[in-house]
Amino acid sequence: MPFTPFHLGPALLVKGLAPRHFSWIAFVGSQVVIDSEPLYYMLRREFPLHRTLHTFAGATLAGIAAGLAMIGLRVLLGKALEASKEDSTAPLKLMRSEISNTGILAGALVGGLSHPFLDGIMHTDIRPFAPWSDANPLLHVINIGLLHLLCLLSGMLGAGILVWGQLRTGRSK
Repeated sequence: MPFTPFHLGPALLVKGLAPRHFSWIAFVGSQVVIDSEPLYYMLRREFPLHRTLHTFAGATLAGIAAGLAMIGLRVLLGKALEASKEDSTAPLKLMRSEISNTGILAGALVGGLSHPFLDGIMHTDIRPFAPWSDANPLLHVINIGLLHLLCLLSGMLGAGILVWGQLRTGRSK
C-alpha cells in the first residue's frame, strides 16, 4: 500500500474496539518508520523496494523501536502530559492510551505486525517470513480492490464505534 493510508482503517477499528489499550498515534508512527524503507529505495531507484522492514521480524523490531522512541518522547514531555492523565473528562480518558506505555507499545506492535501482512497481499517483492523463507503465501489471497475496500470499511466502522462510545460516555454524566 503506497505509504500506509489504507493501513489506518484497520487501526481505527482496533482503536474503537480497545480504546483504552491501543495508541493510534503509535500505530501511525510505526507505519511511517516501516514505509521509510521503500521511500529510501525509491529515491535511490534500487529494487526491490520492500526489504527488511517489510518482514514480520523486521517490522516487529521497527514497531518496538518506534514505540520505545515514543515512550522516550513522552517521558521528555512528562509533566504536561501527566496533568492530562489525571483529568477524568471523557475525551481525555480516550486519549490516555495514546500516552500510556501499554497503549503505545500495543499500537506500535500492531502496526509492525499488520504492515507486512497487509502489504504482503499486494506487493510482489515482499517476503514476510524472511529470513526463514522467501515465500509470500499472502500475495493475492484477495484482490487489491477488495483489500482497499475492507481497509476503508474497517476504518469507518472503527470511527463509528469511537463516536458512539464518546456519545454514550457523554450521556452517562
